[in-house]
This record gives sequence, C-alpha cells and structure tokens, in this order.
Amino acid sequence: MNVTALLLGVLTVTSYRPVPWQTRPACVDRYDCTTANGENVSQLGLAVSRDLLKSGEVKYGDILCVDGYPCRIVFDSMGPKASRAVDLFVYDKASERAIGV
Repeated sequence: MNVTALLLGVLTVTSYRPVPWQTRPACVDRYDCTTANGENVSQLGLAVSRDLLKSGEVKYGDILCVDGYPCRIVFDSMGPKASRAVDLFVYDKASERAIGV
C-alpha cells in the first residue's frame, strides 16, 4: 500500500446535516441521503469543493485530516459556489453550530 501525505494549505471548513435543503430533496434523517459518489452520508465522510476535485488535488476516496477533527473520507462534493473548502458531515444542529465556519 502506498500512502502519500499532501498539505492542502488553508481551506474553509463548514458542515452539513442530513436534511433536504443541505443534501437532496429525498433525504430524511439520513435515509435516501446519498453522496456524489453514491455512498450513504456518514460521519466518516466529508464533501470537498469542486475546484479541489477538478484540480486533482483531492479525489473521491481520499482521506483528509482537518485539525481538531477525526480524519474523514472524501465521499461528496459541495455546491458550485464553494472554493477551497471542505464540508464535514454531522448528524445534528448542535454539532453544525459547533463547527461554524
């Protein structure tokens, strides 16, 4: 197994929950909440901005470590307006507020 560590620099860190307006219209309490690569949403995952995917700096399945949080797997992509950003998946509003921006 080959492991490569890459420093991405400063990124904006936000969070999202399994609710229709933050994921997909069919998403209800984590059910029918699939990610951009077909995985079910999970606290093991995160979304990255599309520019990071397009540049090749990050790809689906990569493991990213954000200071202060456990390492997570890239399962999803963010909306088109996000740039140099990661979106941590959380289950509740309190966790979302704790992360902030």
